[in-house]
Amino acid sequence: MARRAPTRSTAARERVPAPTPSVREHILDRTIYLMGKMGTTDVSVRAIAREAGVNVAAVNYYFSSKEQMLTQLADRFQSGFEEVMALLDQPARPPEQRLRDWAAEVMRYLAAYPGVLALMEHQMAAEPLDPFGEALRSATQRALRQLRAALEEMVGLEDEDRLAFKLTLFISTLAGPFPRQLDRGPERRGFRASTHRARFLDLLIDHLRH
Repeated sequence: MARRAPTRSTAARERVPAPTPSVREHILDRTIYLMGKMGTTDVSVRAIAREAGVNVAAVNYYFSSKEQMLTQLADRFQSGFEEVMALLDQPARPPEQRLRDWAAEVMRYLAAYPGVLALMEHQMAAEPLDPFGEALRSATQRALRQLRAALEEMVGLEDEDRLAFKLTLFISTLAGPFPRQLDRGPERRGFRASTHRARFLDLLIDHLRH
């Protein structure tokens, strides 16, 4: 018996590619970049598609809604966060090396996604929080606790004010070299180079010891 010609809907389904992690991850990656550039998660699907180099239909295919995309962004952020925080959770290594390794990874991320700090500020202050904002707030609170413990281990027990000052200095200095918005001010391209970041961190850790 002759095979029946596929209907229009069947043919359309056959032309839709199966979801591939590479395309999905690429869209998420460029979405984080774009949101960091804009300083908000309130970006259109069309803008995301343009940044990712895909059509709007592709974005809608991989993410059924903006809420789903934000949830997946939160999951992606949380997974990366656990890997970075594991660098601090190595008691057999000297605290200065743990802090340096953690800081190096944070600076690498900030170099890849300039502007993400503005996004983090916006999301953590927003009410109500979306899934991405919730992940950011929870991660920040945990990171501060672990960083404080490692810093205290490195410099010794000091009064609370001095320790809080050094923690603030450490975190703000990491963020300082990177512009919050891509279109504001000259870009400090030197800190995009890993060798420059390494020297910067050597000086920072040495300064915090004293």
